[in-house]
Amino acid sequence: MANRTDGEPVPRTGVSAYRRPFGLPSSVSLPRTIDRPDIGFFDVLDARRSSTGGSLPIDQLSSLLWHVMRLRNRRPGRFGIGRESRSAPSAGGLHPIKLLILPIDGLDAGAYDDHQHALTPIELSALGLNRTSIAEILAVDTGTTIQFAADAELVAACYENPESLVWRDAGALVATMCLVATALKLTATPVGRIGDAIVRAAGLPEGFIGAGAVHVGGVPIATGAGQPNLDDAKGME
Repeated sequence: MANRTDGEPVPRTGVSAYRRPFGLPSSVSLPRTIDRPDIGFFDVLDARRSSTGGSLPIDQLSSLLWHVMRLRNRRPGRFGIGRESRSAPSAGGLHPIKLLILPIDGLDAGAYDDHQHALTPIELSALGLNRTSIAEILAVDTGTTIQFAADAELVAACYENPESLVWRDAGALVATMCLVATALKLTATPVGRIGDAIVRAAGLPEGFIGAGAVHVGGVPIATGAGQPNLDDAKGME
């Protein structure tokens, strides 16, 4: 973990030999109709609170993940690794954080595949660890935890002294996720943990580390107008 005595991050020179790990075949496609409420940004800022709610239906989970992680474009990067543009900022456009979807009281678990907008299989022992952790930290037994899993090797391949960059990325992603949840009329609260044990239990490749989590709850939201279909959206890769 980064601390104030660490050296400043410095971009490495040359082309990195690192290659992003391939994901598992997608097992659960998420709903393709995405809720996009007509709400002003400053209204979202005024409304945001850390709170917990009920179960998170898969259609609301789908909208949240799409808005938070949508890939707008990918272009060549200075490290020989694609530079990506997404909703949250990321050092070097690397976006090393993957999301583990861990419902407390539902079945829609998995690692989020942001290329296919789907969930890929994980080891289900991570669900029990998360359930115990959330009960201890938040004292709730409903909702869905979104655990951040950072590819630390990716950041280290591109920067010297990379530790603080992972946590800056995680902080930006926490804020973005909580604001998007508010816009979608969901509840969201950051979770006071790192989550290394849960990331390991989920079976992610070596080199991924816990980088915090957000617990999201569903509340009734209006449906109808303002719900574009993802098949008509640009940026899906």
